[in-house]
Amino acid sequence: MIKDYVNKTIGLSCNTKGSANEWTKNLPQYLKGTFDFSLLEIDGQKFLLLKSMNEVNLPISQVVKFSKQVRKQTGLQTLIQFKTLDSVRRRTLISNKENFIVPDKQIYIPFFRMYLNENKSIQPITDKEKLSPAAQLLLLYHLQKQSLEEMPFKDIALILKYSKKTISLVIAELQNFNICHVKVTDDRNKVLYFQAKKRALWDMVSPLMDSPVQKVWYIPKENIPAEMQLFGTYDTALAHYTFIADFSQVSYAVDKRIFIEYQEKIQEFLHPEEGNIRLEIWKYNPAILTNENFVDCLSLVLCYKDIDDERVNMEIKKMIEKIFVL
Repeated sequence: MIKDYVNKTIGLSCNTKGSANEWTKNLPQYLKGTFDFSLLEIDGQKFLLLKSMNEVNLPISQVVKFSKQVRKQTGLQTLIQFKTLDSVRRRTLISNKENFIVPDKQIYIPFFRMYLNENKSIQPITDKEKLSPAAQLLLLYHLQKQSLEEMPFKDIALILKYSKKTISLVIAELQNFNICHVKVTDDRNKVLYFQAKKRALWDMVSPLMDSPVQKVWYIPKENIPAEMQLFGTYDTALAHYTFIADFSQVSYAVDKRIFIEYQEKIQEFLHPEEGNIRLEIWKYNPAILTNENFVDCLSLVLCYKDIDDERVNMEIKKMIEKIFVL
């Protein structure tokens, strides 16, 4: 079925390549117990086809995690097969750039930079698979500080320190991702409503979010201007929020606009690797999301998004659970 779909509909050569045992024999048993594996060759590129043995009950985040592990351990590109795929799970896969196929319906292979949807139209893969920093800021504010539902756009603009035009564009972006919808009130104000609440909303949008860090510099502590507004971040903030012991490296976050104001003054002291202060330049202002001297918890979670440290991931998980229980 997959062979015919790829060959006839897309026009790429596709052939089965026999047993995948040679590639999967050293995989952990939990991965072998999760997927049926087979070997495909599409347009000369080998893929391990992953078909879940329990597609209904396996969370999509777990599918993504396992696929990355298989890819890392085998050195082969993976292609995840589904019987059906809803919009939320599809967005998660696309945001993580995971190759997937729903035979006779859609196929997404960022490795080939192509996406064929249900309408049989091939679309080029673009970089608009993540939320903009402004959209991310709006969602993180709503999730942690104050509900933005039923609030006029102009009030949201004041809170987030963006122009009304920017907020209108941000909300249009969220609508395109099916994260919210907009209504016009009796007094002609536009207000938004989210498609999910609290933890469910976080689970929906977090795959579309990226680390807030634009650039990392290192600098001697004595060369940081005393008046620069800084917030503890990364390992420094993790030690503050969790039971992980404090780290020797101190990390601070600064809004990119504030950094630009001081950049000329401190440029000669900035180094890409050396310095007793780790200085993160953020895409949005960390001050908007926190009431203390440390960055907000969910932004911190995103800073560690791709880390493989089991101990850190356990503390991050506890931190997320605490946020949405309060």
